[in-house]
Amino acid sequence: MNFLTDDIRSLYRKMLIPSLTGAVVMSIYSFVDTIAVGQSEGAPGAAAMAVIAPVYGLMVFLGLLCGIGGSVMMSVARGKGNVEKGDACFTGSVMLVIILTGIAWSAMNIFRENIFYFFGANEEIIGKTTEYGQWIVWFMPIFVFTMFIASFIRNDGAPKLVMAAVVTGGCINMFGDWFLVFPMKLGMTGAALATVIGTSVQAIIMGSYFFQKRCHLRIAKPHHVLRGFRRVLQIGIGASLLDLGTIIIGIIMNRQILNYGSTTELAVFGVIATILSLFQALFCGVGQAIQPLVSSNYGAGQKERYQKIWKYSLGTVIVLGLFFCLLGECLPVAITKLFVSDAPEVFEAAPLAFRLFFPIFLFLGVVVDADYYLQSVMKEEQSVAIGLMHSVVLSGLFCVALPKVLGITGVWLAIPLADMLTALVGLIFAKKN
Repeated sequence: MNFLTDDIRSLYRKMLIPSLTGAVVMSIYSFVDTIAVGQSEGAPGAAAMAVIAPVYGLMVFLGLLCGIGGSVMMSVARGKGNVEKGDACFTGSVMLVIILTGIAWSAMNIFRENIFYFFGANEEIIGKTTEYGQWIVWFMPIFVFTMFIASFIRNDGAPKLVMAAVVTGGCINMFGDWFLVFPMKLGMTGAALATVIGTSVQAIIMGSYFFQKRCHLRIAKPHHVLRGFRRVLQIGIGASLLDLGTIIIGIIMNRQILNYGSTTELAVFGVIATILSLFQALFCGVGQAIQPLVSSNYGAGQKERYQKIWKYSLGTVIVLGLFFCLLGECLPVAITKLFVSDAPEVFEAAPLAFRLFFPIFLFLGVVVDADYYLQSVMKEEQSVAIGLMHSVVLSGLFCVALPKVLGITGVWLAIPLADMLTALVGLIFAKKN
């Protein structure tokens, strides 16, 4: 697979299918966990999963921050023919992800319960939140490693290995959710163990890539370590801000829902947050599919090729977004019943929440795709601007302001409106580039 000479449409297809498949199965980890927990523990379990969602967001943020930032630098260097510099970028990224993960892991273990309260837990659900969350926190480095190394393996021309690893781990996780939660009656602990085991298998398969002949990832002495760290962070922050937004939005939404609603609405958001994670992962799958292609051709100065890739990806996320939006508009109760059993009050609250929130998918795909594209052509300032608008500025402003006027309705409308404006800015930036 030659990123610089092969047919663009064929390359896009070869990268997109494994990337989307991997994204689907990766998201199924928390998706199936939430179904298993909701069916076995009811509304309190689903609400606890809403509190855990930011923890997953933090791990994805760290993995993509260092993985995407470093792999973009590596691909651009290789596109220019500088293989040794590409190896140095890989090595520096490995060093950085170890440092950042060590800091985050230590803080999460020391202040775990306080962090869960900060993420939106209350006395009613803190027990279930801790029962599940402690396992995820203990194995946090494995989760970060899989997200980090997947970016480099894709950029090294082996997207199918990433897909195989994620599919294998996902199947193990799904079986574990059924076996450990229901026959073994381990409840929240069983769901967490299933996820940990599945992710560990995924990490082992990805790690095996380094022992294969086709692996071109090499350890080399980094050039100007601190400067290299800064460049990785500058380039990686754009796309990773989207996942940091999952943390921030989750925390704000959890708190605002309890301020203007109740645990019932929080249980509905637990379902929505899981679906949001799945669909955003699919959009990120499109972004991760184009990133190696765009970065390599950008480094080689082949403008026409990477512009075509952007157009293909934009069409893909628009079609996906329309489909996702229609699902939520048409089937709110049916979808909720997949996650929560015997909870009439949750089923009654679901239609309003789904129908106000699900238009987000008309815009979120454009936001994600534009962010990855801008990052891949080294427009990190514009990429960061998109990430901040989605994750903090507009989403935070609307989440705080709209409920003061519209109550719980304003909570559900806030994020879709924020992403509508962010998508418009993203299209303007991409057009200029």
